[in-house]
Amino acid sequence: MPDSHFRREDFSGLVHATHSRSREASNPDFHVHNNYEIYIFLRGHVNYFVEQSCYQLKRGDILIFNSQELHTVVNLENQLYERITIHFDPQWIRRISTVQTDLLACFQDHPNGIGNLSHMEEEALAFWLPIIEQLISHSQAEVYGSDLLTQSLLVQLLVYLNRLYQSSSRVGSGMVPVKIQPVLQYVDRHISEALTLEGVASAISMDKFYLSHLFKKETGSTLFQYIVVKRVTLAKHFLSQGYSVTETCEASGFNDYSNFIRTFKKITGLSPGQYKKQTCSI
Repeated sequence: MPDSHFRREDFSGLVHATHSRSREASNPDFHVHNNYEIYIFLRGHVNYFVEQSCYQLKRGDILIFNSQELHTVVNLENQLYERITIHFDPQWIRRISTVQTDLLACFQDHPNGIGNLSHMEEEALAFWLPIIEQLISHSQAEVYGSDLLTQSLLVQLLVYLNRLYQSSSRVGSGMVPVKIQPVLQYVDRHISEALTLEGVASAISMDKFYLSHLFKKETGSTLFQYIVVKRVTLAKHFLSQGYSVTETCEASGFNDYSNFIRTFKKITGLSPGQYKKQTCSI
């Protein structure tokens, strides 16, 4: 499959925030970001996949993603759905966090794909939505002080989110549809090995054409997309832990060095060496 299948969203600046209503997400396939993301669901009927968890969202649900968690959304009714997305640079937030107040804790203190969901009741939404709309407005402005106002509002929101995720309001992990659960489990267990549609289908005793159709129907993405993005997220982890580019290529399941370099850059916007330098220098 050609590299053009992979779509990457590039966000400039420290914060990128939007309030959207649409039938499709800007990137409806499994994907991963270099920044961290806050996703606040307001209206619609969608399933949201985060790694092996799947959530049917309701108004006030909040999902958070770090830079190593792949995710995608499936619109179940092809109707307009409404959400707020806030992407931000974790390096900047890490620098202004303190020993007492780690603003990234809720993004990092959980296994990938587990514990990403929390919920705001209507009273909390009524309080926070005007503040978040200010954040969105300032993040899109280019006038004196807009950058500092954006950052100040984001810090307030992050303090609240960390308190929310530490409280009893936190919601448990979602469940992946039963039919594709063995597929995701098999791929995750064997991600560093050679994987093909035929091989996965044979391993879980499923016809390969049915598997391909089923995966696309349930997730809106292809099995190939899931495998490749999953390998890139694994590579990001190894690189951040100090592995060499060559070691990372092998450990994350890419069987060709040049393909690894090309695919990693296509999905992240950085070469593996650039990503390692950026994350290991923090």
